Amino acid sequence: MPSRSHNHIWFSVMSAVAFVAQQAPAADVNVVNHSFEEVSRALAIGEQTNGAGGEGVSVGTRFPFGNASVDWSNPVEVPGWRTRLLPNGSPDILYAGVLNPPDLGPGPFITGQDGQNVFAIQVAQVGQTLDHVLQPNTRYTLDFRAGIGLFDSDYFFAVSLIAINDLATLPLENEPGVERLALTQNLIPSPDTFGTMLPYTLEYTTPEVLPPNLIGRYVGIHMYGSDGIPRVVYDDFRLDATPIPEPAAIGLLMLGIVMVRRRGPARSNPLK
Repeated sequence: MPSRSHNHIWFSVMSAVAFVAQQAPAADVNVVNHSFEEVSRALAIGEQTNGAGGEGVSVGTRFPFGNASVDWSNPVEVPGWRTRLLPNGSPDILYAGVLNPPDLGPGPFITGQDGQNVFAIQVAQVGQTLDHVLQPNTRYTLDFRAGIGLFDSDYFFAVSLIAINDLATLPLENEPGVERLALTQNLIPSPDTFGTMLPYTLEYTTPEVLPPNLIGRYVGIHMYGSDGIPRVVYDDFRLDATPIPEPAAIGLLMLGIVMVRRRGPARSNPLK
């Protein structure tokens, strides 16, 4: 039977485990319109918005798999996400927007998304500033789905976490007030997956002490498109922020484990 002393030490270790766990709760960071279902009106099958301007900003639409001209007769708002924009009524095409995927005959343009709509992007950028100020010593985990459309050509996925000066700044890389934190690497889907969205993850951990260039800045999500030919398709963005346990808490836990290993359970004498 374990001794009372051993039980006491084990209880202390378990308390330390609970303490460390309490120091590092994962918190969801709200991503507005995370799966592109929140649009001001339903999109027809095959219809795509001509860009995205966030809540209160309307954009035209087009049918990229047929008539590619921009239509302003029934514009659409896309909350959360922002691309560069053109003046109202402009006939120019922005190769990025929320898409209600069509059926291309042998099958849907894309499957595996969350809900109906996806975000399709070619030679363009899109991003969102989240209402969350960067915290020190925190692991940010971004989960999302991505794919290349049926019959499209090879390309890769480029998703980044960014730091933005304020909520008004256009959240696109290379814009003033925007800095890259982390970028996906070597996400090149196999051609046999074209037409299907798959899950991916990007992680970034802030330092224990934020440098001056990150203090007070907001975290954001950013995506690049392609060289203009294939449509890169994204959906279902979810971000959580997990504080990393303080070194003192980890030290307490490790000390308890070492003490238990040294003491060990009480053993009976086999010679008695």
